Amino acid sequence: MTCAPRRQHGLALVELLTGLAILALLASSAYPVFSGLLARQQVSLAADRLAASLALARATALARRVEVTLQPLPGETTLDRGWQLVVGNAQRGDPERSAVLSVVEPGMPCLWVTLRQTARGTNVLKFLPVGYSRSEQGGFQAATFTLGCRGEQRQVRLGAQGRIRLCTPGRDADCDATDSSGPP
Repeated sequence: MTCAPRRQHGLALVELLTGLAILALLASSAYPVFSGLLARQQVSLAADRLAASLALARATALARRVEVTLQPLPGETTLDRGWQLVVGNAQRGDPERSAVLSVVEPGMPCLWVTLRQTARGTNVLKFLPVGYSRSEQGGFQAATFTLGCRGEQRQVRLGAQGRIRLCTPGRDADCDATDSSGPP
């Protein structure tokens, strides 16, 4: 009777460590691609939420015949951490006649938002009861919001009569890139 040698099942330590090393190399090479994809998705989501907020502000101003303001969150000076829609005249010192309609907090630490508009020096956008965005001086107001995170950018453009358009700088022909690739 010959005894067959026992066959071992499983992996040897050297085989396991080799497999883990290969897996680590693949993961480290895929990280920049995944990080860029995640940043692009986050910027796209934030731009969609901003466009929806602008559409809601305009629709509410028209439907209720009230002034609606898109402004930074309380205690903030920029839109980077989020924004809120306020119905009424909170900007004119009449807090009793104002109410918060919507609050949006994207929750993305790398997100930055710049607002370029015809009325300079403010991160506030106002819709009058007729549905148009107006400046403090009373003229039509067009605005371009540029959102970015880790080199990815997206723009939300608001025309003077309320038309909202989303575009990507560098990819869409009529979408201009900002002067800098990071927050101002």
